[in-house]
Amino acid sequence: MRKLLLATAFFAALAGSASAYTAYLMPDDFLPSDRSIMLQASYATSFFTPGAAVGGQFVAIEPDGADGFFSHVEVTSNATRLGTSLYKEGTYRFTTGEQLGPVTNMIGVDGGWRQLQAGEVVPEGAPTTMLQTVTVADVYVTLGAPNRTVVDRSIGRLALRPVTHPNQVVVSQGFQVNATFDGAPFANAALVVYKAGEPESDLDRFVTTDANGNATLTLEGPGEYILVARHRANAPAGSQAQVQSFTTSLVFEAHDALPAVVELPQSEEDTRPRRRNRIRR
Repeated sequence: MRKLLLATAFFAALAGSASAYTAYLMPDDFLPSDRSIMLQASYATSFFTPGAAVGGQFVAIEPDGADGFFSHVEVTSNATRLGTSLYKEGTYRFTTGEQLGPVTNMIGVDGGWRQLQAGEVVPEGAPTTMLQTVTVADVYVTLGAPNRTVVDRSIGRLALRPVTHPNQVVVSQGFQVNATFDGAPFANAALVVYKAGEPESDLDRFVTTDANGNATLTLEGPGEYILVARHRANAPAGSQAQVQSFTTSLVFEAHDALPAVVELPQSEEDTRPRRRNRIRR
């Protein structure tokens, strides 16, 4: 119980000092039966109800690790809709990449931090810092038989790597993941998991990583989930901010039994124009 209370206080402090929203990417199907997919990119306070559109340069990574591209991008007031064709069989990764937010002046008050208001005079002796949010939102979609090329690729300083294939999660077996920060195992990290319909403020379901950054999530039943990792660290040299607040999310679907491989229609000849996407690492 003490560990739960400590973790809850930790996450509440992070949420209170940064954005009140968590970014996610949600596909219309995790295991599509045809060669196209649509995704929703949004910030939410309750999953998966879109609250504000996620912007930036989204990235599609194909099953062999090649860069894909989006043929449809539509931005509304509460979400960005993305569409692409799936020309290759295997597991695709769709991601925001590492997105840097605005730099905010923060002031320490009563053991916590809040945004410094415009024109506000800093009391003598009060601590201040410059904070920047860093966001990564990931989701995986498998066309036909799954593979691991894109699953094992690390993106961002705070990364979540599925050990269990993210499109083969079975409730009775849980979901094994590995967390890293700057490429090293992220030990003793509290990873929070939410089921569809739950608010971001509900921090009761979490798991702590071991010394190697590994953890196994216990799931309540089949359905859509989002796994969220948060962390604060000093910003790299040359950054405008002094401190960065990281949020990395991974959306996945859990099943009662291992899903069957979906039979696909005959592949069309790939005559696409090629366009490279860049990912901040």
